[in-house]
Amino acid sequence: MQLTTIVLVAAQAIAIMALENRALPVHTADRIYHTIIDQSPFLVERTSTITWTESTSIIDTSLPTEAPTPTISY
Repeated sequence: MQLTTIVLVAAQAIAIMALENRALPVHTADRIYHTIIDQSPFLVERTSTITWTESTSIIDTSLPTEAPTPTISY
């Protein structure tokens, strides 16, 4: 009985550690701005980079996924 409990707790600990080490995907997006400046070449491109990590999210399955039907009231 005691050996079974120890094995069960060890298996759960290993499973939890395996889930914690899972790497989440990283996304980056570059945005290019055409900008006019007062020096030559006068038209330059500036960029900004946005980086975010995808995380797990909670999705409410009770909400409808189809578009609502339009209603007209007079």
